[in-house]
Amino acid sequence: MTDKKEKILILFEGPHLAYSPTVTQLYDELSKNYEVTIVAQHPEDFTNQELNRQNIVYYKYKHGPVRYFYRVLFEILTRISQKVKYPYNHKITYQEYFFRIPLIRRLCGSNDYKRIVSVDSRNLFFVSVLKIKSDFLSLEIRDEKLLLSVDTKLINCVIIQNKARYDYLFQNKILKTFFVQNAPNFEKKKLKETRKGLIFAGTAWTAFGFYHCLNYINMYPEEILTVQGAMKNEDKETIKLKHSNLLKENRLIVNDKYLDNKDVVECISNFEIGFCFYDFDTDWINNFNYKTAPSGKLFKCLAAGVPVICNDIIGFDFVNEFKCGVLIKNLSETEIRNAVLQIRGNYQYYVTNATKAAMHFSFDKSIKPYLEYIKEN
Repeated sequence: MTDKKEKILILFEGPHLAYSPTVTQLYDELSKNYEVTIVAQHPEDFTNQELNRQNIVYYKYKHGPVRYFYRVLFEILTRISQKVKYPYNHKITYQEYFFRIPLIRRLCGSNDYKRIVSVDSRNLFFVSVLKIKSDFLSLEIRDEKLLLSVDTKLINCVIIQNKARYDYLFQNKILKTFFVQNAPNFEKKKLKETRKGLIFAGTAWTAFGFYHCLNYINMYPEEILTVQGAMKNEDKETIKLKHSNLLKENRLIVNDKYLDNKDVVECISNFEIGFCFYDFDTDWINNFNYKTAPSGKLFKCLAAGVPVICNDIIGFDFVNEFKCGVLIKNLSETEIRNAVLQIRGNYQYYVTNATKAAMHFSFDKSIKPYLEYIKEN
């Protein structure tokens, strides 16, 4: 008779679970020895792309006229008790109160789980209100003020990208910490000799510098750009209206079909250079979170042996250290052009270094100390 596996619960933040490789890979690694469940917001408001994994519990927020009923009821309840709206002096939404928090309370209070992994500050806060311990997986730095109300004794350990982000959140507090980048598992394979064109992987929109890339290929007609990732309908319409020439000339190719982690890396391996940008002229991007967090698509490019061009920010410092790409001060066509020519001028050097960086940051290697820790604790 097979021993029953111990259970682990992962509480995810947001509707984009299918596009969070750190969490999906953590799920896969943990599932080798544990029965793992992920709780996440349904992706209907993002791309409607559900994740192909066994144990996922999606909660949905109400839309349409029925949402007004819950809004009114929530306002009535908050007039009776301010703690409904402001537990520990922190504001919550009516959607969280009716559809998210009860689910977290039920699952976390069941005592069925060996460990709970709280992804980002909001989940950590909700679990701490229940006086339950959890592991803190920090992917996005937002709602960080919630951490002021969290008893650090309830945090078993922290999984985070780098020390700068840890210091920002916890300052002088000493917690068991594991540094894990948003990188795929590195698989050594023969790199493709024939590569052509530029690749924009991930969500293609203004905030991630997508239109700067379009401006670049508009200026240099010999360039071809492929998009592999999610694209919102409004951006598709903008391209049709303002950049139809690129589509007609097949210099812009858009593939928004969802690909799993390893399939994305295989796709990127067909291309010459990858773009990884943040547009800091976008207000909600211009903050500490995005200036210190490397994006997953950057690591996918490296895993494919594809050099990268990125913003010159703290989160991308390692690109200079490994010489696996070029950092640029701004997203002008001239800066992008100079970086492209620099990489092409010594291409094999950058390819070799991209592979070295991918091996160093490989997820299975980085997550191993955490897996050993939970096995022993």
